[in-house]
Amino acid sequence: MRKAGAAGVALFLLAAVPASAQSISAPSYNGIGDPGVGVGIICNTSEQAERFITLRGQGTEAKSALETVNAEVNDDRACGIAAVAFLRDETIKTRPMGNRLVQIVRINVVAGYNGKGWQRASATTVQYAVVEAQGQAI
Repeated sequence: MRKAGAAGVALFLLAAVPASAQSISAPSYNGIGDPGVGVGIICNTSEQAERFITLRGQGTEAKSALETVNAEVNDDRACGIAAVAFLRDETIKTRPMGNRLVQIVRINVVAGYNGKGWQRASATTVQYAVVEAQGQAI
C-alpha cells in the first residue's frame, strides 16, 4: 500500500464499506499505541479531516463532503471510507460536528479490509481519522 493516501489504504475498500459510515468505531480503551479496528473516514492530512468535519457541521452529506474535500485538493483519494486495523496515535483536535463532538486522531494503519479479508500494509501508513469523542457531549 502506498504511503501517501487514504486510498492507498482504502482504494479497494470503498466498495465493501457502507456509505453511511461517519467515524472510526474503535474500542473505548484505545489510548496512544493501543491497537484498534474500525470503519470510517480517514484522510491524508489533519487539514483534510478538519475540512470534512466543517462541511458535515454545515449540513453537507458525508458522501458530498468527501467529494468536496477530494476535489479541493485535486486528489480523489485524499479522504475516504475505509475498514482498517490501526495503532492509535495522538488526538490532533476536538471539534463540534452538528450536535456532537468529534476528534481528529492520527492513526498508524497496519492493515486494511478489502471485503474478503485483511491485507497487511507493506509499511505503516499515517492517516487522520474522524472519531466520535468518547464521553464528551455538547
